[in-house]
Amino acid sequence: MNVALLRRVAREAFPWLLLAFAMWMVLARLPKISSLLPLWRPWAEIGVLALGMTAVILSGGIDLSVGSMVTLSGAVLGYLWQVTGLPLGVAASAAVLTGTVAGGLNGLAISWGMSPLVTTLASMALYSGLAMALLEQSRITGFPPAFLALGNGSFAGLPSQVVLLMTAAATLAVLVHATRFGRYLFSLGDQRKSAEFAGVPVPQVERALYALNGFLAGLVALWFTARRGAAVADAGQGLELQVIACVVLGGTRVTGGWGSIARTLLGLGILAHLEIGLRLWGNQTLTLPGLGWTIPLNANARLILIGLLVIVVALLNERLAPRQRDST
Repeated sequence: MNVALLRRVAREAFPWLLLAFAMWMVLARLPKISSLLPLWRPWAEIGVLALGMTAVILSGGIDLSVGSMVTLSGAVLGYLWQVTGLPLGVAASAAVLTGTVAGGLNGLAISWGMSPLVTTLASMALYSGLAMALLEQSRITGFPPAFLALGNGSFAGLPSQVVLLMTAAATLAVLVHATRFGRYLFSLGDQRKSAEFAGVPVPQVERALYALNGFLAGLVALWFTARRGAAVADAGQGLELQVIACVVLGGTRVTGGWGSIARTLLGLGILAHLEIGLRLWGNQTLTLPGLGWTIPLNANARLILIGLLVIVVALLNERLAPRQRDST
């Protein structure tokens, strides 16, 4: 059989096999799909962030500050509404603007030649520190019911976060796969120098890209705060790891130039249902059908399993993904 065909089959089949395994774990403990709807709320928020991260990674970049931008935006929302007395609508708009500006500052630094890894690692600490300075370890609560409904309500029978995810996915799919801006992203991730010589406006693309990622973080902060009913200084801690894991598990190459929005949605499905399934199994042991392997399902095992999966899939992506630009 043709080697290229084997590589393609392996590349396409592996994430779906992971999803099937994760769904088996969930449905073994939760027979009704409708019972999953409330559990999808936080994962849909992570999914929106993962969509923005997909665009960043496709360009060959990374944004480790996405969780901190969610935290800072939520802190600005709570501070402006409760401490300064601004109307909640104004505070919410300021929160989204805060995320956009924070992302734009990342893009500005990167367009000046700084490493995306170093830039966003530094801004992760900076934005978390600013959130702590605003809230001083306090919890801002007492949001009106109309706002809380944003994070706990439904639309057409679906959690509001799922509707947000679907809207963001459709928008980002068009932007990444059907516009000149999207073609620029693939060019930068595949061959940055060639893209520069071809006339791609690299600084402008990077600034817009990271500002977009910040905008999505600011938007998610509204749903995140409404769902939890409080603005706290450590709200988004660790989100960046889950976000990047969704992108990688779906099959997008972490070094850029190859991947898609659809693959990230697949990765989100894998990670979300794997985590939900492992929690539903609690501290029991899992025997893999047909293999006879027994796995303890405690909290440590969950972290180890997900970490190993991300490493394995990232390696497979690098080995199996085509080297030429490909957006499938």
